[in-house]
Amino acid sequence: MSSFFVGLFPRDANVRAESIFSGHTFVEKYRVYASISFAVLLLGVGVPLWWHTTAVPRVSLPYAGIEALSDLDINIKTKIIIVALSRDRAESLMHDINDAFKNASIYQVEIVYHVISSNLMTSAFTYHELEKIASAFDLDVGQLLLLETNNLHDVVLVGSRRTIYFSTETTTSILIQVLSEWILLEESLALTRNALTEPTLYSLDEENRRRFPANPAYDVLITMVNPDPEKLKVTWDLRTMTEEYVEPFLSELSILSNFSVKSQWLYLLPLDVNPKRVPDSTPLGRHFALSEDVLPQLITPLEKKLASQVSLRPTINFVIYAVPCDSAPLHIYTRSGHRWKITTNVEAFLSPRWGGVVLINPPVEACVAAKPNQPVTIVPEQTTVVGTFLTQLKLLLGIPEPKFLNGVNAVSLPGLKLRDWEVDVLLRIRTIEQLTSAKLTLQSLAQLLQEISNIVITDVVGHRIKTALRLVEDSAERLTHGDLATGFLLSKEAFVTAEAAFSDPTLFALLYFPEDQKYAVYTPLFLPAMVPVLLSLKNIYRYYSGRRTNNL
Repeated sequence: MSSFFVGLFPRDANVRAESIFSGHTFVEKYRVYASISFAVLLLGVGVPLWWHTTAVPRVSLPYAGIEALSDLDINIKTKIIIVALSRDRAESLMHDINDAFKNASIYQVEIVYHVISSNLMTSAFTYHELEKIASAFDLDVGQLLLLETNNLHDVVLVGSRRTIYFSTETTTSILIQVLSEWILLEESLALTRNALTEPTLYSLDEENRRRFPANPAYDVLITMVNPDPEKLKVTWDLRTMTEEYVEPFLSELSILSNFSVKSQWLYLLPLDVNPKRVPDSTPLGRHFALSEDVLPQLITPLEKKLASQVSLRPTINFVIYAVPCDSAPLHIYTRSGHRWKITTNVEAFLSPRWGGVVLINPPVEACVAAKPNQPVTIVPEQTTVVGTFLTQLKLLLGIPEPKFLNGVNAVSLPGLKLRDWEVDVLLRIRTIEQLTSAKLTLQSLAQLLQEISNIVITDVVGHRIKTALRLVEDSAERLTHGDLATGFLLSKEAFVTAEAAFSDPTLFALLYFPEDQKYAVYTPLFLPAMVPVLLSLKNIYRYYSGRRTNNL
């Protein structure tokens, strides 16, 4: 028996030791497996998921294409058709005009010529007969026709459409002046482009400072101001004037922008300046002088009351100010002390990029015969006032007044309409502005997005940027083919799309939450969980390296 028990106890001790060892191996094995699962979940799933959910969404953009816009030239191909009485005359004009515009940075002039029968031109004595001959040549938007005639009293007569009539005695230099200073405006367009691109190197001329910047929509606000309704009664229907004159005029510019015309009356709004009293020989024995130096001071009190800020669109203001008898007649004087303009009872001035003001003086006879406690009635000269407004509107939109050239005249149009070549001038100006602005907007936006990596770039913004880039390139291509109308429409769409992309509110969604703050917020959350997992990687390595050693 003793030998049995002696043999039994050693055997049980070995079994117990083996079972303990196998249990310890089993626990360590599953402990390693648990560590591996934790590491996989945290490092393989958690960290990538956290990185993806906290990453700033940024759509890929065509940075190379936007950078290439710096080398994109805006070149407007313009076709000029010369119709002369002889082949030698036509070839001479074509050669000289080509030489004059061969170094133009904006234009690429294409000139063709035709010879017309002198007998046909001899039979055309009136402008309407000349227009019938010119209508035989089909001209697209932006093209020009130079038609020689031997029955023209003027040296050059610029027609209402796209035709320039010149006599047989007209020199080539005069025609080139008309083309460059009235129609094509090469220097002004080049200055517009350069001033937008490099504003520190180029200063705007008077025309650029005066006209409103390019915009897809404008408000036209016409305001009648009666400062003293108890003493002054103004008889005028603003609605009728707007519907009969202003809206038809603006409808001709519908391709340019959308115009919304509004009108209002303001009362008890006196001038914020004291004009100088000047004795004269009129029945009133005096008039009042308003120096042009103080004209800007009239705009400030008017601006406060016009309520033009209620719209997000730029507002073109036109103010009709009725002058009371106690400060009438009111005339505008230059800095040199001379009357600015001598008209019937209307004085007007223009404020760049704001609008125009017309001062209406009551008739002197009405002021002299005025009775106490009875208002003086003013009936504005509608044709004069509307003509002044529309002239100011043309200047504010960018249609310059033609410079005086000896022997050069333009056909006057009834109803204050626009000439076709004037609309073409405006289309060229707006095309240059809109294309240049779109290019600069895209380049500025691309630079901003490259420098600040935590700005969100949504699909909408990315699509707008890509669309604007394509529109700029398409517009420039259409201009090089001489399609001014399509080129303008594409430039307008590019300008609007680029501005919409630049001002999209989603661009600044995460601008307040930079990368360093993101790590500062999430590190205290992830670090306590990461330390045990990272330390367990050491045990995993030791476990598998030990097994590899035992197997060997």
